[in-house]
Amino acid sequence: MGDLGLTELPSRVLQSGIRWAVLRFPRLRLRMVGVLDSLYRVVLFPFRRPRSRGVAEEQQELVGRTAPYNEAAERYYAEYPDPSFLLNKPFGEPRAFAKHLIDLGTLVAATRLRPGDTVMEFGAGSCWVSHFLNRFGCRTIAVDVSPTALALGKRLFESDPRTDWSLAPQFLPYDGHTIPLDDAVCDRIIINDAFHHIPNQREILGEMLRLLGPDGMVAMSEPGAGHGDSQSSLAETAATGVLENELVVEDVAALAEAVGFHAAHIVPTSPLARHEIPARDLGRFTGGKGFASYWHALSAGLTVHHYILLYKGGTQPTTARPSQVVSTVEIIRPTERVTLRMNETLRVTLKLTNRGDTRWLETGAGDRRRGWTRVGVHLYNADAPTHPVNFDWFRAPLGTDVDPGETLTLDLALPALPPAGNYLLTFEPVIEGMAWFSELGTTPARLTVTAM
Repeated sequence: MGDLGLTELPSRVLQSGIRWAVLRFPRLRLRMVGVLDSLYRVVLFPFRRPRSRGVAEEQQELVGRTAPYNEAAERYYAEYPDPSFLLNKPFGEPRAFAKHLIDLGTLVAATRLRPGDTVMEFGAGSCWVSHFLNRFGCRTIAVDVSPTALALGKRLFESDPRTDWSLAPQFLPYDGHTIPLDDAVCDRIIINDAFHHIPNQREILGEMLRLLGPDGMVAMSEPGAGHGDSQSSLAETAATGVLENELVVEDVAALAEAVGFHAAHIVPTSPLARHEIPARDLGRFTGGKGFASYWHALSAGLTVHHYILLYKGGTQPTTARPSQVVSTVEIIRPTERVTLRMNETLRVTLKLTNRGDTRWLETGAGDRRRGWTRVGVHLYNADAPTHPVNFDWFRAPLGTDVDPGETLTLDLALPALPPAGNYLLTFEPVIEGMAWFSELGTTPARLTVTAM
C-alpha cells in the first residue's frame, strides 16, 4: 500500500468509481456538471461583480463627432515623432510584448483561424497583426481610417523578405463609415485594441456583418472598465484628439445583436491575471486547493480586458473549424480475436461517441469538403505493430452529422485482408485532410485478426 493511509483509501476508491462512471455514462457526466455548476454559483457568489444587461444605444455626441475623431487618427500617425517605433511593434514595447502575443494568440485560437483564410484587420494601424497573419498564410486586408498608418504597414511588409506577396495583402483606407469591399469577402475580422476608438459603433458593426461570409466571426481584444477615464487615456485624448472610449462589453454585444449578429460571446481568460502554484500542488489545485485566489485574480482581469467574439452564423464548432475533438471508439462485435479463411468477409460493429464540443460533419462544408469526417482503419502486422502495412487501408462514411454527446453505431464490411498472416486493425475517426482523432487525444479501438 506504500504511503497510502487507511483514511485515504475510501476516498481514492470513491474517486476512481466516480471517474469510471462519468467516462462510461455520458449522460451522468452532464447531470453531474449541472449539479456542480449550481454548487459553484453558491460558493463563488462572493466574487460576483454586478454588470449591466447592455443596451443597443450609442452615445450620439460621439457619433456626431465621427469626422473630427477620424481626422485626429490621421494626424496621430502623420505627426508621430518616431515612425520606426510603430514599425517595430510589438517588439519595441518590452512591458507590453507578452500581452501583445497573448492577445493575438487568443484571437487566433478563438476564431480557429487557418492558413488560406481571408482576414480583415480593422483599425490596423501599422499592420503588425496583418504581417503576422500573412506569415501564417492568411490573405489579409488591413483597413484603417489613416492612410499614413497603412503606408507604414506596407513598409513593414516590404521590409521583410519573408512576406508572402502571393497572398496579395491589401492596405485599404476607408472614410470612417463605409468599407469599400464587396459583401461576404471575409472569413474573419480581427480587431486588436482599436474598437474603443470608434465613435459610430453601430454603423461599423453593420459594415462588418456585411463583409463576413455566412459563418464569419469578428474577434476583438479590447480594454474594459476604467480605460476611458484613466489618466493616460485622458492625457492621450487631450494631446491628440483620438477617442479613448469607455467600452462596455454588454453594450457592444447588444449593438452587435441589434444589427444582425447571431451571438456575442466572451472568452473568459485574461492576459493580466498571473497565478503560479508549486508544481507538486498541481493535482491538489485541480481539486480546489488555492482556487479562491486564482478565481479572484481571473475575475479582476476579466473586468479590465475583454476578448469579444461576434458570430454571424451559429456558434457550434464543427470539424470544418474544430475546437475540442474527442471520441471514444468501441468494438461491439466481434468481441475477441478473429480468424478468417481466404476471401472471408470481416464485419465489425463500432460504437463512436462524440465527447468533444465539435460537431462531426459527415459530408464536409463548402466546395472543398472542408470538415469531412469518416471512420478509418489502419492495418498493421500484429507481430511488428510499429510499422503499418497500409495506414489508409479502409474508410467508411458516418452517414450523418454527429453532435457533441451523441453516439453512433456503424456496421462495417471490411475488404479482404492481404496474404495469410496476423494483423492488427485499429479504428478511429478522421477529419479528411486535417487530422486523425488519435492525433487529437482519442485512443483507437484495436482488433487482432488472423488470415489463413
